[in-house]
Amino acid sequence: MVDLLIQNGTIVDGSGGPAYISDVAVKNGKIVTIGPSLKIDNQKVLDASGKIVCPGFIDIHSHTDGTILINSKAESKIRQGITTEIVGNCGMSAAPLTAEYLSEIRDHLTINSDYGKPSDIGKFWVTFGEYIEHLNELPMGVNLMPMVGFGTLRSAVMGLKSGPPTENEMRAMEDLLAKSLKEGAAGLTTGLEYVPDSLAQTDELVRLAKVVERHNKIYASHIRGESHILFASIEEAIRTAEESGCQMQISHLKLGGKFNWGKTEQLFALLEEALARGVDLSWDQYPYVAWGTGLVDYIPRWVHQEGHQKLIEYLSEPSTRKRIRQEIEASIKLGNHAYNTAPWENVQIAKVRSPEYQLIEGKRVSEIAQELDVDPIDIVFDLLIAEKGAVSTLVFCMDEEDIKTIMRHPKTVIASDGRAVATYGELNKGSTHPRYYGAFPRILGKYVRDEKVLSLENAIQKMTSMPAEIMGLNNRGTLAPNNIADITIFDPNTVSDMATFENPHQYPKGIETVIISGDIIINQGEHSNKMAGTVLQ
Repeated sequence: MVDLLIQNGTIVDGSGGPAYISDVAVKNGKIVTIGPSLKIDNQKVLDASGKIVCPGFIDIHSHTDGTILINSKAESKIRQGITTEIVGNCGMSAAPLTAEYLSEIRDHLTINSDYGKPSDIGKFWVTFGEYIEHLNELPMGVNLMPMVGFGTLRSAVMGLKSGPPTENEMRAMEDLLAKSLKEGAAGLTTGLEYVPDSLAQTDELVRLAKVVERHNKIYASHIRGESHILFASIEEAIRTAEESGCQMQISHLKLGGKFNWGKTEQLFALLEEALARGVDLSWDQYPYVAWGTGLVDYIPRWVHQEGHQKLIEYLSEPSTRKRIRQEIEASIKLGNHAYNTAPWENVQIAKVRSPEYQLIEGKRVSEIAQELDVDPIDIVFDLLIAEKGAVSTLVFCMDEEDIKTIMRHPKTVIASDGRAVATYGELNKGSTHPRYYGAFPRILGKYVRDEKVLSLENAIQKMTSMPAEIMGLNNRGTLAPNNIADITIFDPNTVSDMATFENPHQYPKGIETVIISGDIIINQGEHSNKMAGTVLQ
C-alpha cells in the first residue's frame, strides 16, 4: 500500500535525460517506485495524463526569510512549483544578532530590503540556531535552507562602522560565522553593492570564505557591481574563491547598462578560465530585463551607511543636500553613476510604506518629476527622507538577448531573486517585481514552449538537480526511488507567468499540483492549506 500513486504522467526527472511516460509511487514522504502502469494498492491516485511530472523546483536565490514571518504559506513561491528556497542571500539574513548592534542590523535590513517586520528581528531569536528553531515552530508552505548574510554578520560585530575591522573584530566575525555554520547555516552570502557589505575589502572576504571552506559550506555573492565595474567584480569573486578554496555561487549573473550589452563572450571567458583552473564556481539567473533594488543606490553610500537617521539628517540639511547633489551630478558626468546604467525614465518606484506616497507606486521617477514639476534628484531625496531610506525600485537596464545567451550556458541555474508574497493581506502591497510570482513558470512558458531557448529537460534540470547538487541536497532535485517526494506537476501547454511589471500580483497558470514530502500542497491549482515545509540543513 502506498500513500499516493501518480499515473500516466510525462516524467522529466531532473537529470537532463529525455522525458518518458510512467507512474510514480509515494510512501511516507518518499518516492518508492517509478515505472509504467504500476499495479499498487494506494490511498490516493492522481491522473497526470498529458502533464509533466518533475521534481519540485529549488530556488537557489531567494529572500523569503523575511516574509515567511508574515505569511508562512509562501504562496507566490509554492504556486510556481517551488518546493525549496535558499534564503539569507545578498548579505541579508535574520541571524546571527547581537543586542549591542540590534538597531544597526534592523537599519541594514530595512534600508536594503523589504524584510517584513523589522520589529520581529531579534524578538524571538539571537543565534542562528535559535532562528532555525523559530522557523521550525512555524507551519511553513515551502522548505527553507537559510544562509548567513555578511551584512548581518558584520553589523552584529561592528555595527555600521566604516573602515576595515580590527583584528579582534575580524576574529569575532570568523568565530560567529563558524558558530552559525555549526548551528545549521548552509553557508555565507554577500551583497557587495550594499552597505555595510560594500565597506569590506577583498582580504576580509577571503578570511571569511576560508571559514566557509573549512565547514564544507558554500559562499554565494551578489558581486560588488553589475554594471560599470562588472568585470572587476567577477574577478574579485573568482579571487575570493580561489584564495580561500571555497565553493562559490555568483548570484543572478547579468550585464547591466547598455555599455555592457553584448559582452557575454567576455563574461564567459572570465568564468570559464576560472573553471579551467579548478575554481569551484557556479552562477544563477532570473529571466527579466529589470532588476529590483533600493532607491538608495542613486545616492552616495556615505549618505546611508550610518543608518536611516543619519540619512534623513544629511538629505534634510541644505548645505549637505547641495553637496550630495553635486557629487551625484559629477558622477553622472563621469559616466559611472547608477543614472548612467538606468536613467530616471528607467527607474520605477515599486514600494513605499507611507500611505500618502502610495499613489506613486508603479510610476517612473521621470514621470513623477514631470507631474510635480520637480527635479528628479529632489524627488529621490524627498522620497528617501519620507520613507527613512526604504524605497524599493525596479530598474530596467538589461538586454533580452543577453538574458537568453546567459540562460543557454550549461552552468547557469534558474533563480527568482524574489521573496514570497501573496495576492492578499500585508504582502499584497506595492508594485513589486513580477519575478516574485512568475520566474519559474516564465522559463517554462516563454523560454521553453514559446521561444525554444531551452529544451524542457534542460530547463527543469536548471531548476532542480543542478541547484540541488550545488547546495548538497542529495535526496532532492531528481525523481528517483528513495528521494524525498517533492514533486511539481504542470500543463506544458498552458504554463505561463501572469505577473507583469504593471500588474505583478498575479499567480501563474498551469502549475496544477505541488507536493512537498508526499503532501499535496497545491491541488488542481488551489492551495490545500496544508503546510509541509521544513528547514533543510
